[in-house]
Amino acid sequence: MATTTEFRVAQDDLARSEVATRDVDLADGEILCRVDRFALTANNITYAAHGGDMKYWDFFPAPDGWGIVPVWGFADVVETRCDGVDAGTRLYGYWPMATHAVLAPVKVSAKGFVDGAAHRQGLASVYNGYQIVTGDAAVGDERIYALFRPLYLTSFLLDDVFGGEDVQFVLSSASSKTALGMAHALHARGRAVVGLTSPANQGFVAATGFYTATVAYDDLARLAAIPTIYLDFAGDRALRRRVHAHFGDALVRSIGVGDTHVGVPDGDGPMAGVRPEGFFAPTYLATRMRDNAPGGFNARYATGWTAFVAATAPWLRFVEGEGADAVTEHFEAFVAGRVDPAEGVMLRL
Repeated sequence: MATTTEFRVAQDDLARSEVATRDVDLADGEILCRVDRFALTANNITYAAHGGDMKYWDFFPAPDGWGIVPVWGFADVVETRCDGVDAGTRLYGYWPMATHAVLAPVKVSAKGFVDGAAHRQGLASVYNGYQIVTGDAAVGDERIYALFRPLYLTSFLLDDVFGGEDVQFVLSSASSKTALGMAHALHARGRAVVGLTSPANQGFVAATGFYTATVAYDDLARLAAIPTIYLDFAGDRALRRRVHAHFGDALVRSIGVGDTHVGVPDGDGPMAGVRPEGFFAPTYLATRMRDNAPGGFNARYATGWTAFVAATAPWLRFVEGEGADAVTEHFEAFVAGRVDPAEGVMLRL
């Protein structure tokens, strides 16, 4: 029997958290993993904000009323009762904010496996795959891999869906890393990309070079009402109403992607113009991989990934922390929106 320490948040109040321990047992076919390091980004706040309606709480169940926020990172197998997965194997994938995780590998190969745990059946399959990275030089800097790999996939897919449109793109929460990835891809196409951001982050957003223009949220009215696609990474409904009202019939599409602005009031009044849509990357990815030759898709993704990672080098700096106090402090900062967008936060509980 082993003991795991978990960081849990109240499902109805992300600002409230606890650190608790529980015992875990291994059954035949299972492995015990020590979560080594994981990235924390605004994307994880979106997971928490949609823990119920999009089933993110279901990946790593917690006691009633509490949720364990999923994170991306690396872990080592410390005990195994599964043929084909040895102790000492290093894995990249989707983990709980905890010291340990129990997985039930199926479809095991030299490259990885799928977690076949009963409670994860029916959940989005993209989150259930684990990559064996022991000695894999292609991973490169694990911090960059954990920080950007899952986020850039969403950025790439958004560009794949909408980037062919010859319109102005307006991205809220423009300093968030998923928005930055999409802005970089759109910029490479020569599109006009406007970053909506807070006054405090406006200088950073402009300095990345990914945006044609940067505009503070309160200065939205200065934007020309030309054909526009709005990508909402903030999840701020009141801001979305203002965007709809400002662009009117010139707003071609309005896509909800994230919820970085937790706890912002919705505001009042109807939403003018086009009907807002949602975008769930795993659903689109599954469709895309069915409809197209995976080799071509993967090659384009690899090219985009390499270019984006290189473009972050001038401004990205890593901040690392370990232990319950560090994890709590950083999570609370993300919920409150007090994070320097140039930071890449890497944690270990």
